[in-house]
Amino acid sequence: MAIDTEDHTVLSNIALAIARVAGEYGCDGRSLLADAGIDPDAVEEPDSRISVAAHQRLWRLAIDRTENPCLAIKVGESLPPGAIHGLGLGWLASDSLKSALERLVRFQRLVSTNADIHLNETGDAYELIGQPKRTPKHFEPASADALLALILRLCRLALSESMTPREVQLAHNPDTCLEAYEAYFGCTVMPDAPRYALVFDKGLMEQILPGANPLLARINDDAVRDYLARYELADFATQVRRLLIDTLTESGSDQAAIARELNVSVRQLQRELQERGLTFKGLVEEVRRELAISYLTEKQKSIGEITYLLGYTEPANFGRSFKKWTGTTPAAFRASA
Repeated sequence: MAIDTEDHTVLSNIALAIARVAGEYGCDGRSLLADAGIDPDAVEEPDSRISVAAHQRLWRLAIDRTENPCLAIKVGESLPPGAIHGLGLGWLASDSLKSALERLVRFQRLVSTNADIHLNETGDAYELIGQPKRTPKHFEPASADALLALILRLCRLALSESMTPREVQLAHNPDTCLEAYEAYFGCTVMPDAPRYALVFDKGLMEQILPGANPLLARINDDAVRDYLARYELADFATQVRRLLIDTLTESGSDQAAIARELNVSVRQLQRELQERGLTFKGLVEEVRRELAISYLTEKQKSIGEITYLLGYTEPANFGRSFKKWTGTTPAAFRASA
């Protein structure tokens, strides 16, 4: 069964930021939330979530009532790192902006379950590309613009306030806001592009960050995983990921075993994942890669133990997979972590 945008959710802290910024323009933030169909009291609960549809309604109302079509930049730059939970704090502790963006890709479900974000390497640049999994009926582009503004704000906090992307691409035309957008991003903003994207110089992305702290980053990663476990148990793909983490040792990547745990057939398991743009093999790779990096960074388990915990029969098999994921061996990665 396909997921409707009413079933997709966004972290409520973003709604609070929209209401707070609108308040700076003389709007009543609580009334704004209520008129968008969001309970002003419930949204104050730490780490609560709202539907994508309500989030889009809130954006439209906020822009209309503030009479500021460029509100997205103000909202994006006003969100502190902690507003996006352990993802923002882990971002600041990442060893490079590349690894910070990889965290965003890995934990994008935290910010929005409707996000589809990828990091591509192209020549001398990295492209962070995003789009909605399912475009809401009344999509407000400011919601995507604000996320791009937030990402750049986190990059600047982690590395330097003077850093800029090489290029920004927007899948719409911000019209009267184009000049304000270029002033904030500090680069050319391409309107009416086929996608939303931030393009960064590779050298900039691979610099070691002054606040790099692998242990702190790992602690925040765990906090994000715990959060997702609490709030996304109803999400089918999340359940598959959790079961893979719990059963890799016993059943490896046994698709039939996972299907039995979920009380579905293998064919239904495959179909449910396909509707979410996923594959079972891809999820197994994702979980193994994430756990492998965590275990190697912690340096508490031997490579033999990690091999067993990830469901591999031989260290050589694990080594080949890890080199495919990262370009280096497990031992070399551990030595440099």
